[in-house]
Amino acid sequence: MRVGMGFLKVLVNVGLIFTTVTALPVDGDSENDLNATVNYRLPDNVVPVHYDIALIPYIEEDNFTFDGISHIIIDIRRATRDLSLHALELAINETATSLISSDNVTYAPTAHNYDDETEILTLHFDDELPLGIYSLNIQFVGTLNNDLHGFFRTSYINENGDKVWLAATHFEPTWARRAFPCWDEPALKATFNISIKHRRNYTAVSNMPIRDQSNDEDNMMWTHFDTTPVMSTYLVAFVVSDFVRVPNADGTLNMWCRSALAPHSKFAQEVAQK
Repeated sequence: MRVGMGFLKVLVNVGLIFTTVTALPVDGDSENDLNATVNYRLPDNVVPVHYDIALIPYIEEDNFTFDGISHIIIDIRRATRDLSLHALELAINETATSLISSDNVTYAPTAHNYDDETEILTLHFDDELPLGIYSLNIQFVGTLNNDLHGFFRTSYINENGDKVWLAATHFEPTWARRAFPCWDEPALKATFNISIKHRRNYTAVSNMPIRDQSNDEDNMMWTHFDTTPVMSTYLVAFVVSDFVRVPNADGTLNMWCRSALAPHSKFAQEVAQK
């Protein structure tokens, strides 16, 4: 079930087209270069079980960034001193990283090592970590980029001629790591709790229905979503925008679009329902 794909369709109204480019060897690559393999795969000694992800995007022309906190339940299947996961263009707060075992023993990594080529962040611990269930806590800062990958920004011109910004995601095939540190391989499935802080005149949507909302200071609010089914990271999706909801007759099919387009959405709604 591709629960994340619907959010790509939301962005049709702002004129976005997605494409995937695969890098191929170029003429002149030597046989040695082609045979020199780099291991881009994560070790199989640790697997994710569940992610709690809280994000605060700043959708402002002078500050296209976002703050993030992840609490990841992981299963260490073989004793290890290293935890490896994906991250890309994220500034990790190394002093805030911690690992807590199921019996409340806290471990702090002594080193954060990053490989630019494989995009793998390795946390090294002096003490060996016994097998079992742990909670990995990471704080980070990212950028709302403008190249339609990961967690990105885009805009449209409204009826008054003003530019209106929004933020959305495109994680397939390997861009979830630009939004939060994760085990970004399709087979490494988990459940996800997504929470997003945003301006009150904006709406946050994600894979699941809204579980709860609460007002915060400075005209901001938190939107918390229900837990997803077990799924791959690239299927996670969320959008923060001023789009309006256009439901069908019984509320089982919802479209989101610019308010000016809502009266013209009937045909699209009918086609989607069919």
